[in-house]
Amino acid sequence: MNPIVEAPSPAEPRYVLVVAQQPLPPPPRDTLPERIRDLYRSLSGWNRPAYWLAKRGLPWAALFAALYVACGFVLGWTITYEVLVGITSPAATSHRALAWVLSLVGWLITPAFVGGVVGYLVNRQVDRRRQDSAADVARRMLEQAGVTPPQQGSGGTP
Repeated sequence: MNPIVEAPSPAEPRYVLVVAQQPLPPPPRDTLPERIRDLYRSLSGWNRPAYWLAKRGLPWAALFAALYVACGFVLGWTITYEVLVGITSPAATSHRALAWVLSLVGWLITPAFVGGVVGYLVNRQVDRRRQDSAADVARRMLEQAGVTPPQQGSGGTP
């Protein structure tokens, strides 16, 4: 037996099941480590000096601050400052090993770090000036001096 299947006629009402939907709850908020991770990853959009200072400089600055605070509590704040800048010898302190590390940081690492940052910024400014052609630089110098630059004729000779 073959049942005959009839197609629904267009006049026949069709029913659509409508289910009341509740809005989805918002996603859970990122945890603090996830937000810090996202912030750290977003640093690549910063300019190069800020990126370098945040990625490379902050960890070293945190280590330096931890060393300085540790020495401040152990040696005393005045002695710590004097050892750092070289007024007092590290051998004249009660905790010589810690004072020698602080003294080396004060004499070697701090000037190298500051010199690196300043050198990078100066190099960046020099590179920015190198993009100008010699003719543009000469024209600007003449304008700043108040001299009218000579006009070039169409023949190619002045």
